Amino acid sequence: MKKGARLLIYLFLSVCAVITIFPIWWIFATSLETSARAYSFPGALIPQGVLSNYIAAWHLAPWLRFLLNSLGIGIVTTVLALLTSLLAAYGIVFLSSRLTQYLLVVILSTMMIPFYSIIVPDYLIVKDLGWLNTYTAQIVPFAANGFAVFMLVQFMRSLPKELRDAARIDGITDWGYLWHVVVPNLMPAIATVSIYLFLLSWNAFLWPLIVTNGPQVQPIQVGLANFLSTANGTDWTVLSAAAAITTVPVLILYMIAQRQIVESVSRSGIKG
Repeated sequence: MKKGARLLIYLFLSVCAVITIFPIWWIFATSLETSARAYSFPGALIPQGVLSNYIAAWHLAPWLRFLLNSLGIGIVTTVLALLTSLLAAYGIVFLSSRLTQYLLVVILSTMMIPFYSIIVPDYLIVKDLGWLNTYTAQIVPFAANGFAVFMLVQFMRSLPKELRDAARIDGITDWGYLWHVVVPNLMPAIATVSIYLFLLSWNAFLWPLIVTNGPQVQPIQVGLANFLSTANGTDWTVLSAAAAITTVPVLILYMIAQRQIVESVSRSGIKG
């Protein structure tokens, strides 16, 4: 590749990185500013390090409760959705038949249905089951995910068929092959799908807003929305501090799992 073309690629990637990072930087920078400087230029671009905004925001809402709610709901939902997706993907790939192919089409078709079109029947079902204002109402409806099944199907299809044949010769059952061969070789892919499922749960807003009515079970996104609707909505520095509080756990999660994400994209086949 010519040097000029390489420089253009680096320039393009640098611009994309700035566009992506700037809103995150603006939130954190504004949260460390005074109200007067937050409205001026360059203002929050070079923050003064005002930590009192975080102290004020922390005492205006039960953030710890919201964080624990979101963390618990996200972990349980991720585990359940990952388990159901692994079993469904394994059946589609390794127990293939005409029926499983139809099932894959049905699963993929669920991705085409807007969530807003099924909110009313979902709400009525949850209400009839007596799950309103509970963790169960925020977990069970998302314990299966069509996109996660689709992703795991693609990764499982990349595994060499020789692995399956060798496992049969050794007398390994389907259950054993799934947990002792497939899962270990798909750990980067599983990590990526898990992060997707966790973020999907962490960022959920409309459904928890509908099925919950108190901070005891509400996730952090609903708590942030309630915080925005109060009289404190005019203080952008405190609001930015509250938004930063909701962002930090996700950034930490990504920093921990970024290696697995990159590996799942860059590799295929079995682990060497």
